Amino acid sequence: MKKLLILLFSLFFLSSPSVFAQEDLSKINIDNLKRLSGSEIISAFSNTLSWGYYSKDLLGVEDYRYVEHIYANGDFDEVTEDTEVSGKWKIHDNQICSKVTKGYTGFPEKMFSCISVYTDFNEGEYYFYIKGIGLYAKSNGVMPLID
Repeated sequence: MKKLLILLFSLFFLSSPSVFAQEDLSKINIDNLKRLSGSEIISAFSNTLSWGYYSKDLLGVEDYRYVEHIYANGDFDEVTEDTEVSGKWKIHDNQICSKVTKGYTGFPEKMFSCISVYTDFNEGEYYFYIKGIGLYAKSNGVMPLID
């Protein structure tokens, strides 16, 4: 029953254009954002459901949305409009690092990919940054998961 509710919630957010007010991430000045520390990342994302979108500059597709569950035990699940992946996450060097163990992302499954997380102090809004690529995704909202 819990998985069914999560699936229905995920499909609602992925199909509802009004939930996502997208901004052009290439126009955001990272110097105006606050970078989160490792403990702030854990506090913001551990045992949460978050939703957002990927930059159209990165994927070449507008409105490429995601819904992600990040669990305190180090697991995560992510659903986009055309993929589902799951794997492991951890904090390293004040970055959130993840590796996919089920599904396909184009990265080797044995490697963790690490990203920096920034905020502009709006609740639930976080920006994800990779050096050399820049801001590539934004979380529009984060909601705690409870048992």
